[in-house]
Amino acid sequence: MSVAKAHQQHLSLLQHMQGFALKTQDGRSIFNVEPIRSFMEAIQDGIYITDAEAVTLAVNSAYERITGLNRSLLLGRYMGDLVKLGYLSNSVSLEVIKRQDVVTLVQSIHGNQKILVTGSPIFDAKQQLLCVVTCVRDITELLRAKHAQEQLENLFRSQAQYKISSHASDFIVSQHTQDILDLATHVAKFDSKVLIGGETGTGKSQLARYIHHMSPRAEQAFLELNCSGLPDNLLEIELFGYVAGAFTGASSKGKKGLLEIAHQGTLFLDEIGDLPLHLQVKLLKVIEEQRFLAVGGTEFKQIDVRIISATHRNLKEMLDHGQFREDLFYRLNVVELNLPPLRERRAEIIPLLEHYLSLWNQKHQQHKSLSPEVLEALSHYAWPGNIRELVNLVERLCVVTRQDDIELQDLPEHLSVQCDVASTPLSLKAQVLAYERQLIIEALAVHGSTRATAQALQVEQSTLVKKIARFKQQE
Repeated sequence: MSVAKAHQQHLSLLQHMQGFALKTQDGRSIFNVEPIRSFMEAIQDGIYITDAEAVTLAVNSAYERITGLNRSLLLGRYMGDLVKLGYLSNSVSLEVIKRQDVVTLVQSIHGNQKILVTGSPIFDAKQQLLCVVTCVRDITELLRAKHAQEQLENLFRSQAQYKISSHASDFIVSQHTQDILDLATHVAKFDSKVLIGGETGTGKSQLARYIHHMSPRAEQAFLELNCSGLPDNLLEIELFGYVAGAFTGASSKGKKGLLEIAHQGTLFLDEIGDLPLHLQVKLLKVIEEQRFLAVGGTEFKQIDVRIISATHRNLKEMLDHGQFREDLFYRLNVVELNLPPLRERRAEIIPLLEHYLSLWNQKHQQHKSLSPEVLEALSHYAWPGNIRELVNLVERLCVVTRQDDIELQDLPEHLSVQCDVASTPLSLKAQVLAYERQLIIEALAVHGSTRATAQALQVEQSTLVKKIARFKQQE
């Protein structure tokens, strides 16, 4: 049955249902299912009907076929109880009753099967809720096709669109952050200071390493200091070092600071917004004069160090409140790069997941894989911890799952709840395109070249190349 025909049947069903209300002795309207049972059975999509109290009145055979749930388990049951018993992940009928409006969401059946459900309220002549009619469609295969489409897009992306730098391992860039990488690549060849902004876990440290490895200082040291991780006195010692006898308990040989060790290399100061004001003064002098005094020292030490800094804080607001020195801010902020959070770089989520999963498999000689449903769910997750959270999740999933295939039920409970979001069904044309992409990507993986793939698919090579080019244009 076509999508258009099924849609027409649904509309016809809803339009006629107001006429099947019965009156109770107390004057309430209840719904009479009997006149429409044969019509329900003729519809190929699942139909599920509850009364105004969310008690199941009827389901059709298509619903049983799609979900695998027998109507004998459902009839007369309250929807909330069915959710608690684990038959359904959630209830669209309860949402419709709550909102008194049409609701569409995705339900999980048996843990990994996805169905798209749309619930519609039916009102009587007095605008009292009579019943809720839910139309159901299995979208598991559509999700798999959608994932196959994403795999094909990843396969065809050029180095200009997806980059994993051999110098800065694990640094993946999509079109959304391409301008940032291009600017970072350009400024890397100069000694200009760079200030990197962005939420915690967005890859600021990795971008700093990338700049260093693309710079003329790449063969020299790259040192990193988190300015928020140490007490003030230890932070000063880490930066500037100390001379012998500088304080009680000091080493008789003294200690070199990171500024001295990073001579001719790069010093990355992470969370620069947490640097105490008195150390901001000392750092400003270092930047201006390229020399410093160790703690307890009397002789200046000349250095040649490139400084890259980063922060998740708003330094301009800190200037207004006297929490950060204006002169130091403008010294550090010669070139500003701002990394957006991962929730705004959704094109990178699946490549990042697969990249870190591949690293794990290589390191531990395993063969873990994420199911299409897991990838689909994680691509909609908000990732408040950004890339750092993603890396930790991949490790957790690889550690706790005993089987190679990682499924939806393996996700942490708090995350799986947030990933259970509403989805929009693909049009027939989009489904056909996605399936075509799936066939091509599978054939390419087997045969390697476009010539061999074209022969296997029994199409002209020029036709196959044109299809691949069209896929690229649609990204």
